[in-house]
Amino acid sequence: MLVLSRKKNEGIIIKGKDGDIRIFLIDSERGRVRLGIEAPKGYTIVREELLTEIEGANRMSALKDMEKIKRFIGEGNS
Repeated sequence: MLVLSRKKNEGIIIKGKDGDIRIFLIDSERGRVRLGIEAPKGYTIVREELLTEIEGANRMSALKDMEKIKRFIGEGNS
């Protein structure tokens, strides 16, 4: 992991074969930062906590579906 310190309006560039991604600090106050991200078309930028929430919801849905399948095929019935 690369750890950097940045001042307001400073940024970093991630070089890539499909284009560069630019991340820069817009503002910082009271333990929070605002970042700007510029990326070529084709990149999806999502907050990490949203991905975690979606993955959890998908797991719960799969478990519910598995219970329905077990009931349908009669698994667990004596």
